[in-house]
Amino acid sequence: MIIDVDKLRDDMLQEDLGAFFGGGFGGALMEAVDVERASDEELVEIAQRQGIDLRRYEVDE
Repeated sequence: MIIDVDKLRDDMLQEDLGAFFGGGFGGALMEAVDVERASDEELVEIAQRQGIDLRRYEVDE
């Protein structure tokens, strides 16, 4: 499976920043930093831990 990690990273950052600014959840800001700095492999691992459906980010080879 090939993942569009750029779109995945953007979506995860938007969700984290929305949780921080909209809901005042401080942990989301720290997570956004982790998402921003993560390698592609680390990003996929973070997404899997969060239960994100990676099939939404699958691209054709």
